[in-house]
Amino acid sequence: MDPTSAKTTSLKDILRQPTSVIPGLLSAILNLGPVIQSTAVTSPEAIINNRLVLTHRQAEETTRRLIIRLGQASNPAAVTACIDVLNEHLIRFPACKALVWQGKSAVALLKLRRTYRNDQGLQAALREALALIGYVDPIKGRGIRVLSIDGGGTRGVVPLQLLKLLEDETSREIHQLFDYICGVSTGAILAFMLGLARFSLEECADMYRRFGSEVFSQNPLVGTVKMGWSHSYYNTATWEKILQETLGHRLLIKTSRNEFCPKVSAVSAVVNWGTGPKAFVFRNYNHKPGCLSRYAGGSGHTMWQAVRASSAAPGYFQEFTLQNDIHQDGGIILNNPCALAVHESRLLWPNQPFQCVLSLGTGRYDNVKRGPTTSTSLRAKINNLISSATDTEGVHTLLDELLPPDVYFRFNPVLNAEVSLDENRPGTLDQLVTDTQDYLERNRPKVAKLCSVLDRERIALGRARDWMSERAWEIKQRLM
Repeated sequence: MDPTSAKTTSLKDILRQPTSVIPGLLSAILNLGPVIQSTAVTSPEAIINNRLVLTHRQAEETTRRLIIRLGQASNPAAVTACIDVLNEHLIRFPACKALVWQGKSAVALLKLRRTYRNDQGLQAALREALALIGYVDPIKGRGIRVLSIDGGGTRGVVPLQLLKLLEDETSREIHQLFDYICGVSTGAILAFMLGLARFSLEECADMYRRFGSEVFSQNPLVGTVKMGWSHSYYNTATWEKILQETLGHRLLIKTSRNEFCPKVSAVSAVVNWGTGPKAFVFRNYNHKPGCLSRYAGGSGHTMWQAVRASSAAPGYFQEFTLQNDIHQDGGIILNNPCALAVHESRLLWPNQPFQCVLSLGTGRYDNVKRGPTTSTSLRAKINNLISSATDTEGVHTLLDELLPPDVYFRFNPVLNAEVSLDENRPGTLDQLVTDTQDYLERNRPKVAKLCSVLDRERIALGRARDWMSERAWEIKQRLM
């Protein structure tokens, strides 16, 4: 197909005759001929609809050609179209981010961001492109502010109480208070609803009520039959439907288009890698090339899929399969993901101190009754094994020793009674709220100290250092 003929190709033509039009159009886009300024020609639909299977070498060559095209674009509409196509390509071939990072390509993206700062659509596309290659903007506070939320089923109403208190005391929403938010299982639900979907705390509380009435309401006989048939006591399809309605099908990396979106992650456990479960991190960001996390993960899944995988509690819901990986609830290996959150945020901002690391539990119950002195029952042995695997206080003890007391805060109320993950009785959930509020009242000085730490703004000197650091990075990239 001659490159000049692509100028007459419209989106209507693509939709009417995708089989005959798209292959030639894609060839024209990637050809190194004259610059194509028409937004219809360079629209991402041409790439999305034509799901080509490329070898690694072909994917890299495509990346180089897209970079050249971007350099040749001369108006905002053409630049936006080129960036959109590049973004879709990088989502399909994440390893190609190294080619964009190398040389002057990453610097060119930052330059475009400054040049077209008043074009909101282009700014969003550029933020996504930078996130895809692993570039991270400086933090906005005096240091890194991390929020970590444990797993615990419907006991997620417990951390909601402190989060509400924080918003009331600081007059800011949760996504504005933290640079990095991480959750596992029910904590992942809160992390995504507050950090990405921007639900209010009241809407989150209503959602837990909905979980109890629609998901955790099951006829015991039906549940027992389902356990034998699908290894899940509750209706997994109902759970998936609620997640899809609540969080939608947006890719995680797409949330980076929002200028004020924090870095957010959810943790699952992949159970078909080797001999034991391995942590998997669903991220709305990427690490830069050469900066390797201790944890596998990715940003190319949808929001609802990430939470579904992170909350696939064995016995409660079916396992969740994604790209040949079998995911279960992340709580079976990391029910307190705070250490993982510290590790991930340190990789994102390696030269910054921590301003605040807040770890929220979902409540704990310590049975002080002494058991038999001779031996324990099989049920007790199983319960002890589960408690050991889902322990949250071991991570707390470690971080409490490593981080300064004016940086690290942990809130995990002691409950008056044991509350299961699938508790759905309104009275019991109300009692959880009451127990948590009493606990927070007793710890009022600690809460006040936390709010004081979170309220510390970045001083002018810090912002100047960020500006100098960014300019120095650009100069270094140009010289490479």
